Amino acid sequence: MRSLIKKVLSETGVPHTEEPNYLISKLKNKIVDDLGKVYLDVTGNKLVLPPIDIKIDDTIKDGKIAGFNHPKNGENGKMGIKSKALEDVEYLKWVITHELIHAAVGEDLPKSEEHEGLFKKLAEKINLPKEYWD
Repeated sequence: MRSLIKKVLSETGVPHTEEPNYLISKLKNKIVDDLGKVYLDVTGNKLVLPPIDIKIDDTIKDGKIAGFNHPKNGENGKMGIKSKALEDVEYLKWVITHELIHAAVGEDLPKSEEHEGLFKKLAEKINLPKEYWD
């Protein structure tokens, strides 16, 4: 995994001495700025995201690359991303974007509704490619 991280960091111009958390944090901050503008445009309200802890998590079930759990019991929101997402910076950006849209929606929805409504409006407005909507 270390060589994979070095490859991705070199593609983004991040020094090899940095941890993958630096890359993820850098991408997250840029996406939050963009999502804030989109959220204001779509809803008329300022985006207020909860504090979010992000970690590389290869225990995420097969068929998923990432996941987001809204804050509960005073804890931060939790975003997990499989290390495989680090193989391509553009892909990683869209994975983080998808999960941050879930955070922006602000609630856990039933499976049948989690990619509908506000999620869909924000995804479309931020130009999330449709293959990353599910």
